[in-house]
Amino acid sequence: MGLSQSFKNCRKIMKISVVTPSIRPEMLKIVAKCLNRQTLGNWEWIIVCPDEVAEKLNPKKVIKLDQKTTVVTEPPKRKGDYYNLNKAWNVAFKQAEGKLIVSIVDGIWFEPDLLERLWFHYKNNPKAIIGAIGHQYERMENDKPEGIVWKDPRIDYSENNFYITDPYHIEWCIASIPGQAIKDIGGIDPEWDRFAAHSEKEANQRMSMLGYSFYIDKSIEYRAIKHERISNDWDEKYQEGINYFQKCLKELREGTRLPKLDYL
Repeated sequence: MGLSQSFKNCRKIMKISVVTPSIRPEMLKIVAKCLNRQTLGNWEWIIVCPDEVAEKLNPKKVIKLDQKTTVVTEPPKRKGDYYNLNKAWNVAFKQAEGKLIVSIVDGIWFEPDLLERLWFHYKNNPKAIIGAIGHQYERMENDKPEGIVWKDPRIDYSENNFYITDPYHIEWCIASIPGQAIKDIGGIDPEWDRFAAHSEKEANQRMSMLGYSFYIDKSIEYRAIKHERISNDWDEKYQEGINYFQKCLKELREGTRLPKLDYL
């Protein structure tokens, strides 16, 4: 066996890539603290953010914040874009080395065994996308969100903790997605950046068409800090997103839109 082959065999395979598009540097601290106390240690964290956020995270503009954390500047907005969330996700996917991708948005608190449990699900079924249940809270208290102000309507109050669900019900606030699934669908259509929300639901639908299944593990519960919407026209852009989602579904059914796109 040659030295190069021996080196490849000895390399540690990255298990999980955590991806976080963010415009709120103060909200990243919550995620960082939760990640740094994880029981599973084999992970990387990829943050994609605007220049001004990257500068607050690291004024020296060094891409690597530490051994586990990489900060990448998001691509510029196009004319007519509402935000850059979906282009940012694609940038993170291109950087990710993990077998499993875990999407965690900023301002999210989670338990120390989150990544270990999501990895367990992946090992049991490498074609499964797993969602969690999350409520919103009004304040941070002793490093944990407290004062519930909104409950997740997706929660199933039956005795089942783990159950199959419709792709539409998986939110990427926290969701685990096999890296191969992201490659199979070719990323997210950046056209979604013209609207608010629903982009991950359309991506979920394309993964479903390629044989992936969707589950919620309600025993995995996260806490989100409630924050203001990014603009006053959110509701308008949200409705436009619903309309575009319905258009995409129709095209997928008719075969004029393919499950595999080319944005990676």
